[in-house]
Amino acid sequence: MDTTFSNGKMSSVFWFIVASDKAKIALAVLVAFFFLIFFSYRIDDDPNLKPNPKFVVEGGSAAVTMAATLMNLEINETGWAPNKPWIYPMAHSSNMKAYQTGIQYAVARWANEMSDFLGRERGSGEADRDLISAKGKFSEDPTEYILPSSVAIYNEGIESLVEYNHRLAHGEAKYDKIHSSLADFLVKISRDLGSQSAAVEALVEPPGRAASEHSGGEVKRHITEYIPGGSIFDSRPSRTFFATKGRMYAYYTILKGVGEDYKDIIASKGAQRHWNNMLSSLRDGATMYKTFITNGTPGSYVVPSDIATQGFFLMRADKQILEVADILSR
Repeated sequence: MDTTFSNGKMSSVFWFIVASDKAKIALAVLVAFFFLIFFSYRIDDDPNLKPNPKFVVEGGSAAVTMAATLMNLEINETGWAPNKPWIYPMAHSSNMKAYQTGIQYAVARWANEMSDFLGRERGSGEADRDLISAKGKFSEDPTEYILPSSVAIYNEGIESLVEYNHRLAHGEAKYDKIHSSLADFLVKISRDLGSQSAAVEALVEPPGRAASEHSGGEVKRHITEYIPGGSIFDSRPSRTFFATKGRMYAYYTILKGVGEDYKDIIASKGAQRHWNNMLSSLRDGATMYKTFITNGTPGSYVVPSDIATQGFFLMRADKQILEVADILSR
């Protein structure tokens, strides 16, 4: 018997088995990790989100309550993905990170308007200390993991909102409930959505891949300004889609509360139907959902343009916000 050949063959079999076991372990770990990504992935876009009872203050602002409820939902119940390091499965969910960042941006923008505009007396009135705090906290970098983490900072922002609401209920804080103030606030929200529509527009492919600089006297976007992204694996349209979705959902949630705060003013101006239409458009855009976002040519049967469809809802909501603002300012 040739022992050299026998030993060599046995050695090959041994290493094959060991290598196979290692491959199986690696595959099992990989599968488990992807399962955890799927398990931790959540896009909370319930249009019927109820106010968290612990943030409800009798005589306080419904908008403040809903903003606190929304941020608490994302950072403490869902889990905050934007600040997670790579070892966390949800850190690899770009859709979830973009969505939550969109929510944070909109809440920060609203808090800014509350601090600088709605939550103070008109003219030279001093800004409210709790609203200043909330404005600063919600504007912090959403990716901070430690020392301090963005979650800890945003929780402090929530506490500031609740404290403001308690003071408001006891007559120790201001909330400018005047029709012209609400109109000005809506115009600022419209401008923000308009700026986001530019990001959406940059990803929408011009039909026929041919856009002229001038057509019939109308200036149009040149083809060189279009950012191609027709592949299902292109992450740019997906990130833009979910960031826009998050922004629209936050504004929808907060504006529902604003509608309760200003319900008498809205009714007195005969704007209730227009207000409801505005919320409906925001709701349509906020609840539009697909796991995989495609960005083909608008009207395509094979690869549709999800970003263009979302852009329609975004622009419709923007237009209706301005309509409400116009009615209120009369």
